[in-house]
Amino acid sequence: MARMSYRRQANRILTWMVATSLLLSAGSRLLANGIYGNGTGARSMSMGGTDVAWAESPLEAMGDNPAGLGFLTTREFDLGGVVVVPEGHFSKPSSSSSSDLNDSPEGLPEAALGVPLEQSPITFGLSFIPDSMLLADWNYLDPPGGLSGTTSYGQQTDKSEIIALRTALGMGVRVTDKLSLGLNLGLIYNQNELVTPYVFQNLQPPADAPFNGAKTLLNLDTSGFGWNAQIGLLYRPLTNLQFGISYKSQYTVHSTGDATGNPSAELGLSLPFHYDAEVDNTFPQEVSVGASWKFHPQWRLAAQVDWIDWADAFDTLPVILKNGSNPTLNSALGSNFQDSIPLNWKSEFVYRVGLEYAMTQNLYLRAGYSYGHSPVPDSTLTPMTAAIMEHTVTAGMGYHWRNWQFDLAYQYDLPATQNVGTSGLRSGEYSNSSTEVSLHWIALTTSFRF
Repeated sequence: MARMSYRRQANRILTWMVATSLLLSAGSRLLANGIYGNGTGARSMSMGGTDVAWAESPLEAMGDNPAGLGFLTTREFDLGGVVVVPEGHFSKPSSSSSSDLNDSPEGLPEAALGVPLEQSPITFGLSFIPDSMLLADWNYLDPPGGLSGTTSYGQQTDKSEIIALRTALGMGVRVTDKLSLGLNLGLIYNQNELVTPYVFQNLQPPADAPFNGAKTLLNLDTSGFGWNAQIGLLYRPLTNLQFGISYKSQYTVHSTGDATGNPSAELGLSLPFHYDAEVDNTFPQEVSVGASWKFHPQWRLAAQVDWIDWADAFDTLPVILKNGSNPTLNSALGSNFQDSIPLNWKSEFVYRVGLEYAMTQNLYLRAGYSYGHSPVPDSTLTPMTAAIMEHTVTAGMGYHWRNWQFDLAYQYDLPATQNVGTSGLRSGEYSNSSTEVSLHWIALTTSFRF
C-alpha cells in the first residue's frame, strides 16, 4: 500500500508539473540573446551557461551534454520556466525614424525526464527544450528606400521571428566510474515570420533583376520540421574534477507557408498579392569544451568555451515564392521566383565562467559571466536581426529539500549598441542608423527525484 501511495503521489506531482508547463507555453513569445541562449535550466543559467562539464540533471544533460545522463543514478523529472524582458532602441536621425523595442515580458517552458535502467549503465532521457530563437518586435517610421530611394510605407510594425523548438530522445552510457558517453536525437519544429516593408535583394531568375531594390509590404509565415543530433563525453579523473565536450550537428529545415502583401507605395497603385512561400533555414553546428573543479568542499568553479559556426549557416536566407495570385505582378516578376536575403554572420567563440558556493548542505549561491562577440556584421544589421548582445552577467541560488531541487537564476545581457554606416542591403534604408538591445532573464527550474 505504501508503494502504491508513493506512485500516486508521484503521478499527481508530474501531472501538476505538466499542467504548469502548458500554462507557461500558452501564447508565449520570446526575444532571445541571439539564436542560442546561455545555458539550459536555471542552475546552468545562473553560472553563465557553464554546464558541458557538469550536466547532472536530465534537463542540463539533454540541453548541454547528453553524457550527463550516464552518471544519473535516480529517476528525475525537471520542469523549467524562463521569462525575459527586452529593452532596446532604434534610431535613424536623417529620416526621423526611431522606436523602442516592445518590452512586454514573455516566457517559454523547458522540461526533461531521465530514467536509469536498473542494474544497467544505461540511462534514457526525454526532453522538450527551445533550441534556438531570434525574435524582434518594433514599430517605427519606415525609412525611405525602394527603387526611387524615397518610398516609405509610414508608421509600420517590423517583426521578425525564427524559432526552433526541439523534442529529443537521448541515451547516456556509464562506460566506467570515470567516463560517460551520450547521444540524443531531436525533432525540431521551426517557425518563421516576417512582417515588415520588405526590399527585394537578389531576385532570381536574372530577368527579374531590374526589380532588385523594390519595396513592398510583406507578411511571410512558414513552418516545418527537421532533425539534428548531439553527442557528448564526460570524464572524471578525480572525484572533484570533471571535463566535458559536446557537439551539436548543423541542420536545415525546409518550411512552407504563405506570403501576402501589397507594393502600393512603390508602384503608386494597390496590387495585393498572395504566394505559396518556402524558406530553407540552416542552423549552425556547435562545439563546447569545459571543466568543472570543486577546489574546496564548499566551492565549485566551472569554465567553458563554445564555438558556433554562424558563417556556414547564416550566410543567406533563401525565400521562394510560388503560384502568385496577382496577374499584373506575375507579368513582371513571373508567378514563381526566389529572393536571397544576405546575412553574412561570422562564426564566433563564446567564453564562459561560473562559480558555486554551498552556503549550507542544502543552499547554494551561484554567479557567472559570458562573453561572445556579436556575429552580426554592420553591413546587414537591421532592428529585426539585432542579435548583438556580447556581455552577460548572471546570478542565482538553489535549494535542496528531500526529493526536490529548486533553482532560480537571473541573467542580464548588458546593453549592446551597433551602428551602421553604409548598409550592404539594397536601397540603403538602414544606412547611418543605430540599434541598442539588452535583456533581463529570470528562470526557475523545479526537479523531482523518484
